[in-house]
Amino acid sequence: MQVSFKYSQEDLVDATVRFAARSQTAQGIRRRQLFWGAVLLLALVMLVIRFSIMLTLTAALAALILISINPYLYDRRYRKNLRAFYKEKLGDENEFTCQVELLPEGMRTSGGDCQALTKWGDVQEIVPTTDSVDIFGRKGSGCIVRDRAFPSPAERQRFIEMATAYMNQARGVSATQK
Repeated sequence: MQVSFKYSQEDLVDATVRFAARSQTAQGIRRRQLFWGAVLLLALVMLVIRFSIMLTLTAALAALILISINPYLYDRRYRKNLRAFYKEKLGDENEFTCQVELLPEGMRTSGGDCQALTKWGDVQEIVPTTDSVDIFGRKGSGCIVRDRAFPSPAERQRFIEMATAYMNQARGVSATQK
């Protein structure tokens, strides 16, 4: 089965965020950034303690607010940086074509002058989302297949079932063992 769809630089940003969210390294960076931010705020609060209780409470409240909105701020900065990165690399070009073909030996993706084959044994997970079918492989391989690639919901479901069957077959899992 083969599907094709157009994607934009914003789709690249979204795909990069989805793949990074699965990375333990990326999650570690976020945790360390939050930890050091909290340490810095704690140090500031300790400096303020010397002045008054009211200032200390205000500083502690500010620290809690900052820690609670940090994930939003981090995500926003991360996406902004990715947009700048893709703009630098791709310029004003904003429409690309991706072809995804499910073959018995693996998933072949191609676009522009690049082709890749992800063997089914290397596929970790197939995740249907509200706007795509996300296929994640080991070593960062995989593809975000946008729903616009499918002419109908039935074709989307057929794609998911075929990809899952190939993945399970490569793992040695029969349909009755699922």
